[in-house]
Amino acid sequence: MSSKVPKYDEAYVWVWLPGETAPVVAGRLYAHDGLVSFNYGRSFRELGSAIPLYLPELPLKAGELPLLPGLTMPGCIRDAAPDAWGRRVILNRKFGVKGDEIARLDISELTFLLESGSDRIGALDFQFSP
Repeated sequence: MSSKVPKYDEAYVWVWLPGETAPVVAGRLYAHDGLVSFNYGRSFRELGSAIPLYLPELPLKAGELPLLPGLTMPGCIRDAAPDAWGRRVILNRKFGVKGDEIARLDISELTFLLESGSDRIGALDFQFSP
C-alpha cells in the first residue's frame, strides 16, 4: 500500500436519531482479520430514544455483533461508504493518489468511511473519536 494512504483499524459511528438535532455516538467499528465488526456503545443502548441502525443486521444489543454470512462488514455500514467515484476523489484530493496507482492499493473500508466527511447525505457519520 502507498505510504500516502493511512490504514485505520477503528472508527466511531455517529447517528442522527429521528427528531433529534444533534448526533450521538452509536458504537464502534473495528477491523480485524480482514473483517470489520460493530458493537453498540453502552451509553447509546441505554438512551431512551436509541434504535438499531438496521434491525435485521445490527439488533440493539451488547457485544460484537456477528456478520451476516458472506459479508466482511455490516452491509448497512458499507452502504454508507462512498461509491467508486467518491473513493477516487478521496484518494486524489486527500492523498494525491492518481491513475493506475489506485488499482494497486489495498485500502480499508474504514479509510473511506473516515475520510468521507461529515457533510454528506444520510443519518450516519464516522469519526476518529467518540
